[in-house]
Order: sequence, then C-alpha cells, then structure tokens
Amino acid sequence: MQTIPKCLGELHSILQSESRLVIDLPEGFKRAAVLIPFVCREKNYSLIFTRRTSDVTHHKNEISFPGGRYEDDLDRDLIQTALREADEELGIKNVRVIGLLDDLLTISKYVVTPVVGHIDDKEEVDPNNVSIHEIDYILETQIRELALPEIFSVKEMTYQNDFVFLVPFFDYGGEIIWGATGRILVNLLSKLNLLSPKCRHKLMGQNSWNFNSMIDNGLEYIENLDLLKRKS
Repeated sequence: MQTIPKCLGELHSILQSESRLVIDLPEGFKRAAVLIPFVCREKNYSLIFTRRTSDVTHHKNEISFPGGRYEDDLDRDLIQTALREADEELGIKNVRVIGLLDDLLTISKYVVTPVVGHIDDKEEVDPNNVSIHEIDYILETQIRELALPEIFSVKEMTYQNDFVFLVPFFDYGGEIIWGATGRILVNLLSKLNLLSPKCRHKLMGQNSWNFNSMIDNGLEYIENLDLLKRKS
C-alpha cells in the first residue's frame, strides 16, 4: 500500500491537533463506528458511500458510510469496528487511518465515531463483492462536488411531534445524503476547510466550506436525551 498522500497527511495533523467531541455512552445507547473512505481517482479525491438495503434494521434505503455496531468479542476499539465493517460490507481490507471526527448521537440510539481513512487508488472496491443483505450499491462522490453550495441545504425536522432540530441535506445528482451521514459530512468538510490553500484546492476545487452551524456536534441530542429515550 502506498504512503498517505501529502494533503491527507495535512488532514491527519489537523485531526491530531484539534480536540474532538467524545460522548460518554448514555443509558440505552450503544457504540458504533463508520469509515469515511478517501480514494484518489485520476488526481480527484472522492469519498465512498453505500446505499443501504431495505433489509437492515436501521436507516433503510439511506446513503451512509460503511460501518456498524461495536462488538465486544470482535473489536479492540472503535477504529477496528469501522475497519471490520468496511471489510464485511465492501471487502475493503487495506486502509490507512487518518484520524477521528466528532462523535455524534443518532435517534436510533447509537453513539457513532467516524473514522477517516485512505484507500490506495489501486485498491478496487468490487461492486460484486458487497454484502447483498446490507448494501444495495456503492456511491463514489467527488469531494469538490460535495462542497458545491448549491447542493447543500438545512431543514427543520420534528421528532416525536416535540423536538425540532436542524438536519443537513446534500443533493448529489438525486442521491440524498442527510441525517447522521450528512452531519458527519458537514464536520468533515469543515475540517477540510482548514487545509492549506493548495491542499484545499486539490480536494475541494474552487470551493470552500464556510457553513458555521452547530448541527454537526451532537449537542442538541445530548440536551434532549430524555426525549430520545422514549420508546417508539
């Protein structure tokens, strides 16, 4: 496997130098992790998402990063959870870990840790090697297109007719990235905006990410834990 590219090395330094939000596990919640896979194709950086099937327990038919629940008997830490799940779902075996983003809470009662990783551009993700129970198809998106302001919006949504909160939406050519995955993407783009101008241009083109909202840090969920603990 090749060494980590220079600009992702910059991102690694940023993630190492900045404190991140670490959420203590609330009662009734479980831990999970997702992998944010960077890949460079013909000098353009992309992210790999998946579309979940209708057979999974949570977030049916939604766009997500590969990932899943922490397993005590399989995982020594949450990084291993993300790597194991990416292997099980997509057959990805060789990942260089770059760092971690902020934890976030989901209404499905998980504390999710996003793990940023790099896949060698020669590492093929075989669409025929996906978990057909969990994954409908693979969605590979160029970061410069995800950073376009016209595809991004924030909408108010209501949970259990009581709790109104802001949800980010990315409309990528009709593929809607929203919810927890959208919040992770907002956090990631905010970190990419801290790169040097050269690296920021390399990853995001002419775009920069200037959205300064608190929707990506999970605090609105922490403040409403009593609501989230209600049984559906």
